[in-house]
Amino acid sequence: MANNYKNVMTTLTATTAATVYTVPNDKISIVKTMSAYNSSTGNTDLTVQLTDSSATATITWDKETVATVTRKAFLTSGEVLVLDEADVVKMTASVANKFHIFMSVLETD
Repeated sequence: MANNYKNVMTTLTATTAATVYTVPNDKISIVKTMSAYNSSTGNTDLTVQLTDSSATATITWDKETVATVTRKAFLTSGEVLVLDEADVVKMTASVANKFHIFMSVLETD
């Protein structure tokens, strides 16, 4: 059983749902950290959606307004998120090019 640690870093460049992470084939992923940095000069909304590929269902997992004062939101807040093969994490920002996303993921067979 192989374990691979992966960091996912991206900027949300549009105001439509963007795929941030997809679990590889034949893997299970454990999301340890999921955070967003707001580089905007104002409060900005961020929506996180999860797609369960086995059930073909997408849910809104979290919606945050990230304030200019705090700038950063920890979207997992100490929770661990377990995703199965082909599950997808999508994010939608209310303002383009202002959210910088970081995820720390353990991929295992």
